[in-house]
Amino acid sequence: MIAAMTTTHYAEVAVPTPLRQVFDYRIPDGCEPPVAGARVSITFGNRPMTAVVMACKQQTTLADEQIKPIEAVLDRQAVLPPALIKLMLWAADYYQHPVGECISTALPNALRKGLAPPELTTTLWQIADREAADRLPANARKQRQVIDYLLQHGSLDKQQASALQISSSVLKTLVDKGCLQQSLSPPLIDRHPRAKPGHVQLNEEQQQICDDFAAHDKSFAAFLLEGITGSGKTEVYLQLIEKTLQQGRQALVLVPEIGLTPQTIDRFRKRFDCPLAVFHSSLTDKQRLLHWQQARCGQARIIIGTRSALFTVTSELGLIIVDEEHDLSYKQQDGLRYSARDMACMRAKLEDIPVVLASATPTLESLHNVQNGKFSHWRLTRRAGNASPPQVDVLDIRKQAIHDGLAESALPFIQQCIDRGEQALLFINRRGYAPGLVCHDCGWIAQCQACDARMTVHQKANHLRCHHCGAGSMIPAKCPDCQSLNLIRTGAGTERIEQSLKQRFTGTPVFRIDRDTTAGKGSMQQILDNIHQQSAALLVGTQMLAKGHHFPNVTLVLIIDADQSLTGTDFRAIERFGQLVTQVTGRAGRAQKPGRALIQTHFPDHPQLLKLVHRGYHALAMDLLGERKMMQLPPFSHQALIRLEDKDPEQAINSLQKLKQALGGQPVLAIGPFPAALQRRAWYFRYQLLLQARSRRQLKQGIQALLAATPAAIRGHRQRWSIDIDPQDMS
Repeated sequence: MIAAMTTTHYAEVAVPTPLRQVFDYRIPDGCEPPVAGARVSITFGNRPMTAVVMACKQQTTLADEQIKPIEAVLDRQAVLPPALIKLMLWAADYYQHPVGECISTALPNALRKGLAPPELTTTLWQIADREAADRLPANARKQRQVIDYLLQHGSLDKQQASALQISSSVLKTLVDKGCLQQSLSPPLIDRHPRAKPGHVQLNEEQQQICDDFAAHDKSFAAFLLEGITGSGKTEVYLQLIEKTLQQGRQALVLVPEIGLTPQTIDRFRKRFDCPLAVFHSSLTDKQRLLHWQQARCGQARIIIGTRSALFTVTSELGLIIVDEEHDLSYKQQDGLRYSARDMACMRAKLEDIPVVLASATPTLESLHNVQNGKFSHWRLTRRAGNASPPQVDVLDIRKQAIHDGLAESALPFIQQCIDRGEQALLFINRRGYAPGLVCHDCGWIAQCQACDARMTVHQKANHLRCHHCGAGSMIPAKCPDCQSLNLIRTGAGTERIEQSLKQRFTGTPVFRIDRDTTAGKGSMQQILDNIHQQSAALLVGTQMLAKGHHFPNVTLVLIIDADQSLTGTDFRAIERFGQLVTQVTGRAGRAQKPGRALIQTHFPDHPQLLKLVHRGYHALAMDLLGERKMMQLPPFSHQALIRLEDKDPEQAINSLQKLKQALGGQPVLAIGPFPAALQRRAWYFRYQLLLQARSRRQLKQGIQALLAATPAAIRGHRQRWSIDIDPQDMS
């Protein structure tokens, strides 16, 4: 039966569930229909949930007894504007993900829980009694400064007081004397903040980019800013942001890692006299919601954050910048598996504003978009100021003695660097003390019980840890199999290298930067501050140390284990290797002192390594693009990875075989099922099916055929499965 609709209204709402549809709910009599983008409280099944209204309508195909009422309308105004709703609908279609979960992804966690956005207010001070103010003694200089400012400007807020270096105690004293009155008011929004004085003088390449941007800054355009490490890319986009702020518009800046956020914030605060909204994983839900509201109302003129900051609601967005656009952390690896880089381009298109992707080592996809005319290409080919690119040398470690991962021939270079009062950076992308614990007598290896992986030794904490599922245990005193005491720690991680450096170079400060040493709040910034206060020092760390950091006194970089990346089986392995080596070696010689980089390897004649060292990343990338085209690999084709996990490996294979059979007749190449590189993780066996097509349309057509077969192929709650469009990690 179809219910007849005359006066009753209905709302289509997006509910965060795995079901790939929106749902109709009844708007209660006497309730004003909610606007699209507003949140409502509903009951879905037996669970109370927060949903987002997509549209209101007069009719529904559901019978009265089938439709539930909306329990409460939570917002008078939309929390998601039309452009963001369009973006998330595009994401649901492109990434083949349930629309309700996509819409929910765009909301801060506090709004998903049904909490209300905070009311923003600012504290203002104004003159209450002019005569009392005039009686202030002449030697009360700070108090007189406040009065003089108020006579000229009328009011003073906290930000202005901070800029004038006026303390809260001075303001409180003036209020207590009756000179000032304090009140709360809506936040003051300065839509045309000015940059602080002291700009860096641009070179010709930088100035040309800024001039080119000025001709395209009021409509959609996509730019790839490719510049060698230390070439001043950040200064360029600071100039672009300044132009955007002068137009009364906001700027959104994405950074790949939380470790980059403190130094980025510090640089922006030194440059711009305006409120910032900051988003990263260390914020509480309350802090995130406050910053979200400041951006939404326009109080925050610059928004800075990691991947999810892309979904921040703004009032007057004018520019999006994606810093280190090549970084893998821009790809979400669970839930909605989106690429923040690609979605930034789509949001810019929907908002009709420019987007800038910046990197010293752009992805092959971005370079391909330059070739086909989708992106404009800006290049910075020389380092800013008088700095020169580092000298890069390959260190052949065959037949050499290796001391805790360090080749014998590398040690004199480190000592010479210390003797000059300079800093050396040692890079190894493996944390912990050692990647393995082995019995020298019987060959027992410490394995994770839940994963097909070895346990990593963490010496200081005296435990073994699986870096895949997080399982841990104490380091055994003897071999569990043969009771031998002869247990050997094999290989080297950051912790072992740190210990070795402290023993070899006594008296020289050693700083380790990895996930273990930066877990505490503010710990990353504290380590960076300590590094900048030292002259001679040794820095050891993982990729966290390599991304975007500026260490003026680092003149030597040593890449300890290049072979791990050089010999990867993924078709993207060489691209990632080139990016990593270029980014790490680029930390050397960024100021006035010349830099040098050494790459330890057992493959000194590897053609792609030599190409990278002698011709640079851009030349390597162009060659790799030619190879990809010849082999019809992305970006010249399009891929989707179906992942499926089951505690029974045979059932996992059977389910993927059924899905593969559903693709019969589709213009899609299906490879698999095959086990993931880490076949078992957290007790689940992991298998994959790779789909590849010449066009997006063909790939989407194949996935829709596959989705139609999932009810019969997937074993309900016993299996976990996902679709990853444009997969970046095949492990």
